[in-house]
Formats: sequence, structure tokens, C-alpha cells
Amino acid sequence: MAGTIIMVILIVALPYVMLKLEKKVPFLNKLGSVFLCYVVGIVLSFLLKALGADLTLASDAASVFVCIAMPLILFSANIPALKNLAKPMIGSFALNAVVVILVSAGAYFIFRNKIPDIDKLSGMMVGTYTGGTPNMFAIGKGLGTSSDTILFAQTSDLIAGGIYFFLLISVMPRLMGKFLPKYRFSVNADQKEEVEQIKKPARFKHYLLIIFLGVACAAVAMGVCLLLPSKYGNTGLKKLGEYTAVIMLLVTTFGIALSFVKKVRNCPGSYDTGQYFILMFSAAMGMCFDVSMISSQAIMILVVLLFIQFGTVIVHMLLAKLFKIDSHTAIMTSTAGVFGPAFVIPVAKALKNDEIILPGILCGILGYAIGNYLGIGLGMLLALCG
Repeated sequence: MAGTIIMVILIVALPYVMLKLEKKVPFLNKLGSVFLCYVVGIVLSFLLKALGADLTLASDAASVFVCIAMPLILFSANIPALKNLAKPMIGSFALNAVVVILVSAGAYFIFRNKIPDIDKLSGMMVGTYTGGTPNMFAIGKGLGTSSDTILFAQTSDLIAGGIYFFLLISVMPRLMGKFLPKYRFSVNADQKEEVEQIKKPARFKHYLLIIFLGVACAAVAMGVCLLLPSKYGNTGLKKLGEYTAVIMLLVTTFGIALSFVKKVRNCPGSYDTGQYFILMFSAAMGMCFDVSMISSQAIMILVVLLFIQFGTVIVHMLLAKLFKIDSHTAIMTSTAGVFGPAFVIPVAKALKNDEIILPGILCGILGYAIGNYLGIGLGMLLALCG
């Protein structure tokens, strides 16, 4: 019992500690808080097992965290403001989304005899590389992917993402500068105002309100699914397991719908709070790590992720050349797709172009909004091909 209590405290407190360290230590800032929470969670898993902690509780809590996180992240999304994006920016982001769908579908047909859950993995990667890590978790849970596969996918994504991020802040700006046209667009005042709204400081009452709304979205989605018939005669939590995909799509839809309510959209702190729930998810998933799970399957998942990520990047850049999209726009929309909004600023600094930060963040938020629909849709479609 004591071990389980310690585990719960660590899940809640670890993100706060990692966020503080990330701000103070430049090297940790490069790694990112999601990576830090996940890795430290893995390290702590050995201690928690020795203390007799109930690690199945960590897995169950992780499922709840991601249901609450998705609407919180989407509350601040001003969907109509996307019309203010320059056409090359929205066009490049759309290209990235189409390419990752095609490459992920291709990965399914190439690797389907080698990985049992390749249809689900392909769906997860579509969401990951149009939105970000929250979409990976949401789609994985939605498609009923095993916890082992989600863990391997998360670890592999950290490796593949680390390689790509290094390229983005080192050789790619110069390389793409020679391959693609020069940047020539500017950001308008309305767009700046919309993104600055996300960064407004929040008070305690703001956090209470948005957490209440996030929990309400998750509760209503689960309530709706409890009213649906069970194929196997299940009740309660077991019935919810049958409708995980529906739950994830509902909380995404609720988050987008509430973003059209101005008071909700303008309420400070929703994005940061959603990210905190994702960090708790990452910590909890890390604590579920079992070294005995490492096998040849884990290596194959890494191969698939490298194929999808770098296949998407290469084809996206080739299409950018074909459609005469400038280098900064192509790199920023690729960053928004592969990593989400969190990595936009460091990549913009590498490009020496702060002007590109604002549209990059908007594209990243758009990716969060559409990622679950695309990923779950592709995963279900590929399952029919099996």
C-alpha cells in the first residue's frame, strides 16, 4: 500500500520537478519534459516494484490522463484563425498530413508479416506526425493497442525524434536553404494576437475551471459509451474498453467544440494544463516499463518508426520542391507535424527567423485537432485489410 501511495505522489509531482529542471538546465531543455518524465519513470519503476506498488493502477491512471489532456490542449485552439495562415504554410502542413498517411499505410503493407499490431502502430504514427505525443497515446488507447506496443512506440519515437531534432537544429536549415526557395512571407497582427492568447498567465480559478471542463468532457464521453450496447455482454469499465476509440474521438470533438466558446478559448492555462496531464501520463507509462518486455519486436517497432518518420520528411521536402514551398515554411510545418508546438521555438531559432514561430504553433495545434481522427481512421481501415 505504501509503495502505491508513493507511486501516486511521484506521478503527480514528477512533471513539476522536470519542468523546473528543464528551465534551469539548458541540456535538459533540449531533451524536453516528456522525455524526462518518461525516462525518470522507467528508472523509478525498479524502485516501485521493489516497494510492491500496484503498477496496474499507473496504467489505468494513464488512460484517464490522456482523456482529460486532449480537450484541455484543444480548448485554446482558435480554428477560424487558421484562415489567417499564409497559403504556403497551410498547404505545406496539408502536404505533411497526406504524406504521413501514405507512408504509414505503406509501412503496414511492408511490415505486416513482422509486427502483429502494425495496423494500430501505423494509425498511432499518423496522429503522432500530424499532431504530437498526446495523439500517439490517445490513438494507441483508442485502437486498443497493447501497453507494451505503446511503450515501445514511445521509446522508439524518442530515439527517432531525437535524431531528427538534431538534424533540424544543425544541418537541415542550410541544406534545405539550398534545395528550396527562400522564405518570403510575414505574420499578420491578428495571428500574433491569437497565439499570444495561449501564453497569458493563469490564476488558480482558471486552472479549476479548465480542469473541471476537461474532466467533464471525459466523463460525458465515457457516460455516452456506457449507454451503448456491449458486443460481449460487458458492463462498467470492461464495456468502456470496447469503446475506447469512440471515447477518444468524443473528447477530441468536445475539445474542439468548446474552443468555439470565446470564454473557454480565452481562459488562460488550458494548453499548459493539458501538457501537464500528458507529462503525468508519460511518468505513469514509464513506471509500467518492464525490462523483460524488450525483444526483437521492440527493434522492429523502432525500424518502422524510422521508416515512417524519415520517409515522411523526405517525401514532404520533395513535394515542397515540386510546389515551390520555401525552406522555412517546409521545415516549420514538418516540425509542427512531427513534434507539435513544443519544438517550434528552438527550430525557429535555428532558422534565425522568429517570425515563423507563430504560424508554426498554430499548425501544431491544428495537428492536435485532426490527428486523432486521421490516426484512428487509418488504423481501423488498415485493420479491415488484415
